[in-house]
Amino acid sequence: MNNLDNFFNNFVLRLSEKFPRDSKIYLYADYFELVSLFNKDAIISVSEMLDRLKDEGVFKQEKIIENQAETNDNNEVFVREIFNLLEQRYNSFGTDYPFLCANESLSLLNNLSNKQKIYIFLLLASNLNLFGDFQSDLTTEFELLSQEALKNYLPNYATIKSFGKNTEFSGYICDKIRQLANLMNLRTNEEYLKTISVKGTQDMGLDIVGWLPFSDNIGNYISVFGQCACGKDWNKKLNETRRYNNFINPYLSKSIHTLFIPYSLINYNDSNFYEHHEFGESVLLFERKRILALIANCDFYNTLNTSELIEKCVAFEESIV
Repeated sequence: MNNLDNFFNNFVLRLSEKFPRDSKIYLYADYFELVSLFNKDAIISVSEMLDRLKDEGVFKQEKIIENQAETNDNNEVFVREIFNLLEQRYNSFGTDYPFLCANESLSLLNNLSNKQKIYIFLLLASNLNLFGDFQSDLTTEFELLSQEALKNYLPNYATIKSFGKNTEFSGYICDKIRQLANLMNLRTNEEYLKTISVKGTQDMGLDIVGWLPFSDNIGNYISVFGQCACGKDWNKKLNETRRYNNFINPYLSKSIHTLFIPYSLINYNDSNFYEHHEFGESVLLFERKRILALIANCDFYNTLNTSELIEKCVAFEESIV
């Protein structure tokens, strides 16, 4: 990553996107973690984040002075809710969490483990808008991380294959689909494949495939088709793998469709996911907590291209909040 120094010489951390408070609080929590990451020797607090969000224009000044006091109170309540969510993350992630959160304050821990650095990787992958210079590496290696998580989630006799950026399949997309179907002992639906450009190269929404074969080589088994999505519009990716229901014909069974996202989407208060209204049809979700919990061996961290970026982020310090 030769452009690391240039990137951080010009790097300014700002919450450049404005999100609805009610459904996107998990994104604000991520931003607070980034602020803490880049203020490694400081402890960020409610008052500091109130001032920061006001300075960044996230909290607007009221034109009518009489309304400002109520607005200030609402803003403080919201920031305290974010710190409450961060404390819930701290308790839930345990030793995998790279921050200390207590008494409505947040600070970066010293001497991070590889597991904690992988948490930071997931945090960066959730903020491609801020780290666009490294988007290709982040998204490519998020697929690798997701593949590792799926491998550890399924039994050890499962077959796991990458179909996205790290795939072993070759040729145009129709060729790859036929290769995959042959490996899975399934048939393709050629009528549907004819609707794809003969020289199409995109993966058509499929990044990872896993299945639990029987020894009889009959294509009747549990299969998992997964999409990896790092963008803030991950909800638009929920149904992309379902087109493979038309491309490949499961034999007397249905595939499980999964979405891998680097976001921390667990709503601890209600024991569900934030924005679960987006999910529609059944989908198996792998979000930050689930992915990290499924990474057993972290030795591969040092082989990641993005490990240099993460180390730079840990060392980098912006001006005091």
